[in-house]
Amino acid sequence: MQSVSSHSGMQRVLCTVLLCAAAVHAARILAVLPTNTKSHYAMYGRIIDALVKRDHHLTVITHFPSKHPPSNMEQISLEGTIPEITNNLTKQQPTIKPNFVRNLEQIIKECLHACEVVSQMPGVISLLNSTEKFDLIIIEVFGSECFLPFGKRFDAPVVGLLSSVPLPWVNDQIANPEGPSYIPAYVTGYGQKMNIFERFLNTIAINWAKIIYRYKSQAASQAIADRMFGPGDKLETLAQNYSLILSNSHFSINEVRPLVPALVEVGGLHLNDAQAMPKNLQNILDNSNEGVVYWSFGSMSRIETIPSDKLAQIFHVMSQLPQIFLVKMNRALLSSNLTVPENVFTMDWIPQYKTLCHPNVKVFISHGGLLGTQEAVACGVPMLILPLYADQALNARAMKDRGLSLTLTLQEITKDTLKEALQNLLSDHRFKENALKIRERFLDRPMPPLETSVYWIEYVLRHKGASHLRSPALDLSLTQYLLLDVLIICVTLTAMTTYILYKLFRYLCTRCIRWWPKQAMAQKTLFRKSITILHTFMWVYKIKTN
Repeated sequence: MQSVSSHSGMQRVLCTVLLCAAAVHAARILAVLPTNTKSHYAMYGRIIDALVKRDHHLTVITHFPSKHPPSNMEQISLEGTIPEITNNLTKQQPTIKPNFVRNLEQIIKECLHACEVVSQMPGVISLLNSTEKFDLIIIEVFGSECFLPFGKRFDAPVVGLLSSVPLPWVNDQIANPEGPSYIPAYVTGYGQKMNIFERFLNTIAINWAKIIYRYKSQAASQAIADRMFGPGDKLETLAQNYSLILSNSHFSINEVRPLVPALVEVGGLHLNDAQAMPKNLQNILDNSNEGVVYWSFGSMSRIETIPSDKLAQIFHVMSQLPQIFLVKMNRALLSSNLTVPENVFTMDWIPQYKTLCHPNVKVFISHGGLLGTQEAVACGVPMLILPLYADQALNARAMKDRGLSLTLTLQEITKDTLKEALQNLLSDHRFKENALKIRERFLDRPMPPLETSVYWIEYVLRHKGASHLRSPALDLSLTQYLLLDVLIICVTLTAMTTYILYKLFRYLCTRCIRWWPKQAMAQKTLFRKSITILHTFMWVYKIKTN
């Protein structure tokens, strides 16, 4: 790529980058994306579409196959093999396990199930037995490493797609600094300014998460991989050879953290202005003189399953406010004894990003999922966050610390607490001002996240795996990485120096103590002899003393 002078405009820089990326030859890419969550595939699908448009030939393993795929895309469909993940909010889980442990175990369980299903698909088995050649493998990074051997099988570099902030075990895989003193873990709900108690618990949570992943996921994933690909390298060894990981995070709304070159933040990758807006929804938004409060828990958590008494309290508060409430839910699934207020409009599907960016939307009631949070930030909309699962408490704390949201839990919701929170968000102009400020920071980048993703994927292709992005720390033992060997040398040298100085001081002190009495006696004897001679001299010469 030609060098760009420091005074060149951003437009020239962008054009230079894109021209460089265009020079990549059409590559054969295998994308293994077994996620059965629509929101996550919305992110991954945009990368797939962009690579197809750049004339790369893709083979995609997915639960969401395209109905009319282009000629340069082949699909191995997983559609219908795994039910879409949904969370029943009435489900009680009586257990003494901390929430983050239960969440991690559930995530790992779902990912392992996806591994089992994919490994038994005839299309996948046929692919593994074929003579196909690929230049690059793209896989999802999350709760299992079972698909990493695809890179070894086809002798191709591996790029990982991560739908969240960097996970504790992912940091280990690419030697990305952890920073538990100021970087809250994925499994916690802390901010970046933690007190000593929070720092202690954060450190425990990070290491506990790694232990859970090691013993709950890696062993089972290894067994699946061995059945799928045959015995080979350990998954933890293959995981240290990622060429690149694209993380759905950004320092403006997530944590400020150090990043190795192989980890690139592309938060907001799924944002798509091309969403279609139904006419009835457009009319509701356009004609809402008092504004709209939009409520959605995404594609995984169903609002309809909130306990009826709690949902009745929420509807009561909505009926007392002048705003229109737009709710993503299936009204047919509600309990028969619930009455939906007249100012509440419900829809099974809502184009969320397009809706949030409508000027009449004043507040977003969310569960705190990262994708929805990014959409609200990109549209400058204040939020009321009710965290339910996984990283949602972490996202809620990040938004609260930036002054554009308030946080409640479902357990904390009463008529009074909900009404007070909504009135604060609607009346206090500081929430909107902060939302617009964070929006500017989030969108201010050299390249949009989709173009950034494509650039770095093609960078790996251009440089045959880009092994120079790999951190040298991966070749160090834990002792070397933590400088424990250097610490041992420092402690040893300090101890030896202290010991030598001690022995020398003791020797000199001993010599002085032995020398002092003899000298003192000699001087005393000499003094006495001098006095005697003086007296004799005085007597001889008859000198009288006064």
